[in-house]
Amino acid sequence: MASLDDNLSSDTPEVKRLRFLNRADKKFSTGDTLALFAVGTFGLHLITFFLLILLYGSYSQLNQKPPPSLVQLETGKAVKVAPLGNTERTPQVVSRFVSDTMILMMNWSGTLPPITVEENAEPLQDKGVDMVERGARGNKVTSGAWQASYALSEDFRKEFLQKLASMTPQGVFKGTTQVVLIPLSIQSPTKIEEGKWKVKMIANLNVFDQTNNLGEVIPFNKEIFVRAVVAPSSPVNTSDLAALIYQVRASGLEIYAMRDLSEDNL
Repeated sequence: MASLDDNLSSDTPEVKRLRFLNRADKKFSTGDTLALFAVGTFGLHLITFFLLILLYGSYSQLNQKPPPSLVQLETGKAVKVAPLGNTERTPQVVSRFVSDTMILMMNWSGTLPPITVEENAEPLQDKGVDMVERGARGNKVTSGAWQASYALSEDFRKEFLQKLASMTPQGVFKGTTQVVLIPLSIQSPTKIEEGKWKVKMIANLNVFDQTNNLGEVIPFNKEIFVRAVVAPSSPVNTSDLAALIYQVRASGLEIYAMRDLSEDNL
């Protein structure tokens, strides 16, 4: 009994506090840790859920906005644009491509296309570009026709240039003959398949020389086949020839075939 009384009397306030802390540590078990982890995970899921709702709302608002239709170029000029697929082209673009290409290819003035202001005032004489085959000098085509020929597909370009050289009057390169293409009608493109169209062009070739100022009219009615290609991107530093090719093919189109248009289809 004396020993028990001594132990009870020895329980000082400090000892009692240590015993209380020891009991508190034992109460914080593994189950409590898992419960806290579950609560924390649930809270993170709630935060993620609300963030997803906010993100969905932002995407919904963006989807309802119309796509941008105005693009400003480096020159400061603003142009209207429309979203199109890689092989899609508007009828206006196809018709404009055909018109510009054929006019550049079939207008034979005997002078070089002006590059500077001085050349615009006093055009340089066009000496033409020789069509060389098997090491022999052949006929010529005008420089403008040679430039425009890069709008043709590779398998069609060589054949067309040879035919064009055979029909180009040599007086063009002497300054005595001029040929002007006058388009009378360029019909709206007809879609053949995805990325391919055919365009009917009704035009006249007017041939002028020193002996005939009234000009000779030659019908030039063609059915022109066009397809979409990848438009090349022009690097900053490039050769004149490469820059010319990039410019001609900037519309992302090429002519891959051409045939005479019969009178039944006029």
